[in-house]
Amino acid sequence: MSKDFLEKLRDSIKKNAKGVHASILSESEIATSSDNIPTPSYDLNRILSGSLFKGIPSRSLSVFVGPEASGKSSFICLCLAEAQKKGYKIVVIDTEGAWTKDFVVRWGLDPDNMLLVYTPWVDEVMNVLGSIRATGEEKYVIVVDSVGAMEVGKLAEQAEKGDVKADQGQLQKQQKRMMKLLQNISISMNSIVMCTGHYYGSPNQYGAAEEVGGGKYMKLAPQIIIALKKTKLFTNGDKGDIRGNAVKAIALKNRFYPPFEEAVIEIDYRLGINKYAGMIDLATEAGLVSLGGAWYTIDGEKYQGRANAEKAFQENSELLVKLDKWLEQTGYSSINENVAEEFKAETEHDEEPGIDDEIEEEEPLSKEELKEELGKIKIGKK
Repeated sequence: MSKDFLEKLRDSIKKNAKGVHASILSESEIATSSDNIPTPSYDLNRILSGSLFKGIPSRSLSVFVGPEASGKSSFICLCLAEAQKKGYKIVVIDTEGAWTKDFVVRWGLDPDNMLLVYTPWVDEVMNVLGSIRATGEEKYVIVVDSVGAMEVGKLAEQAEKGDVKADQGQLQKQQKRMMKLLQNISISMNSIVMCTGHYYGSPNQYGAAEEVGGGKYMKLAPQIIIALKKTKLFTNGDKGDIRGNAVKAIALKNRFYPPFEEAVIEIDYRLGINKYAGMIDLATEAGLVSLGGAWYTIDGEKYQGRANAEKAFQENSELLVKLDKWLEQTGYSSINENVAEEFKAETEHDEEPGIDDEIEEEEPLSKEELKEELGKIKIGKK
């Protein structure tokens, strides 16, 4: 098939199907991610993009899932601070009432240069997204924190009237529509969307495919799903005061880089997020750092203890560049095989659409509506 033929077909589609994007793939704008927002962790950047310096790509929808205090909102806030520097329009849809001026200032985000929308109702979130889409502007970073905290506004109205009815799946249906709209905005408006959610416990402790809260579409719509598992950090090994959390992140889904890669993130309650967490181990794998007993050798210099080695590593910016080049050349992998196998096994049945994918349940008709529908039926005689 010649390119000339495809170009003619493209032009015909554009003429006859308004609102449809059609282009030669190599020339397509929406099929290309032209920018990225670095995360506060070099190791997290690595499992997202394969590079220490890249991060969340443009035209993408990412979901961060994990237990409370695992750093989801803090990660996102630091990403937003980087996005502000790049001129992105920041919109945070807060469904939990957790975003405050003090919180964003702590992580370097300018509160004068962002829009905060608070609502716990999924129907109102849809209206907000509709307003954003109507602007026709590009380069938004939209955050929904969190999907799991949303509720259907109609149920609140019923509660006020003392007439509470069963949800009948309305929340999950509207969440699905919301995720579809977020996906459309990220791609068509050259934007980045980040959502947070919770997962339910599982043997692997990461949360499995069916256990990500927010309905089935919470795992189908995103290009990236990052699951977080936290453990405590102590001042002296396993003893002493708790000084923060060590967070393991695993990419349960990633359409930009191989999934199931695992990263290490450290959150210090006093010092914030350690960008260099995991870098010493990675540099040791790359042969840039050698370890002998308690001594680390970096560029011919010896340092006693991990803390001193990490400090020396941070002061040598060339090491990060060398390490990033090594990743590019070797395709180093930190895939968690156990999680990969479990995830694949649990999602096999999703390959064939189920009833929920094909049919959306309708609300039952009232007696008056049923009578009206029956009246429309004409019974013929043989």
